[in-house]
Amino acid sequence: MIELAHIFKAYGTHRALNDLSLKIGEKETVCLIGKMGSGKSTLLKCLAGLVQPDSGEIIFKNGKRPRMGMIFQHFNLFPHMDVLHNLTLAPMKVLGLSAKEAEQTAMEQLESVGLASKCRMFPHELSEGQQQRLAIARSLVMKPEVLLLDEPLSALDPMAVGEVTDVLRKLKKEMTLVMNTHKLDIAAELADKVVFLDRGHVCEEGSAEQVLVSPCNEATRRFLSYMKDLYYTIESAHFDRPELNARIEQYCNRFGLGSQAYRFVQLAVEESLNIVPLDNGVHVKLSKAEHE
Repeated sequence: MIELAHIFKAYGTHRALNDLSLKIGEKETVCLIGKMGSGKSTLLKCLAGLVQPDSGEIIFKNGKRPRMGMIFQHFNLFPHMDVLHNLTLAPMKVLGLSAKEAEQTAMEQLESVGLASKCRMFPHELSEGQQQRLAIARSLVMKPEVLLLDEPLSALDPMAVGEVTDVLRKLKKEMTLVMNTHKLDIAAELADKVVFLDRGHVCEEGSAEQVLVSPCNEATRRFLSYMKDLYYTIESAHFDRPELNARIEQYCNRFGLGSQAYRFVQLAVEESLNIVPLDNGVHVKLSKAEHE
C-alpha cells in the first residue's frame, strides 16, 4: 500500500532519516520503536505530508495518497469548543458536509470510542484518556484509510492506556495503523510488524516475536535491554538526587505504572542508598520482572 524508498531528511546538521526504506501493507499495524531522536516522529510526519523528505520517494498504491489521519501525543484539541464541535468543524469545512450530516457522523464516531454521552462537555472536563479517545474520534470523522499515531499512550496513566488501547484493538481490524510507541507490551499485542529505528535508519523489522523476543541485530538487543532496565551510576554521596528520582519516574512511566508505584520504588531506592557507603561509587540497576 505504501513504500518508502531511500528517504533522507535532515534538520541542519542532524540527519533525522538516513536512507530509510520501509513497506507498509494495507490494513497492517506497524509499530515503530527506538530511542528518542531515532526518526520515528519525522517518519510519521513525512507519511502525513507535514514534512517533505530531502530526497527519496514515498510510493502509494495506484499512485494516489490514501486519506490519512494523525494523532499527536498532546491531543491538540480545540479548548474553546465542546466535544461535538471538535468533531464537526473539519467535515463541514473540508468535506463540505452539512451541519446535520457532520453531527450524525460525529456522534457515530463518539459512540465508537465510548464518548457519546460527553458530547456537550469541553476538553478540559475530560480525563486524559478521554481526550486522547476524542482526538482519535476527530481523525475518524475524516474517514482515513491510514491512521498515524505519534506516542498516543505516553502521557496517559495506566487506566487511560487501557481505554485507548481498547480503541486501537478495534481500529486495527478496519484500517492501516502506523504507531510510534515506547510501550513494548502494547507493540507486542497490536503489531503485525515491529520496526526498530536507529539513527534514522531501519535497523530491524519483523513480527513482534522476531524483533521483541529474538532480535538478530545487536543494536536492537541493546535497545531492548535499555527499555527493560534502568542503570544509574553514583560517584559520591553528593550525587544529583533529583536527577535519579526523575529517571525512576520516567522508568515507571515507561511501563504504565502510576504515581503510587513510582513513589514506592523511589522510597525503596532511597532507603537502600541510606544503608550503603556512596563515596566509593555505586551502580544502581532497576529491572521489571516479565510477569509483573
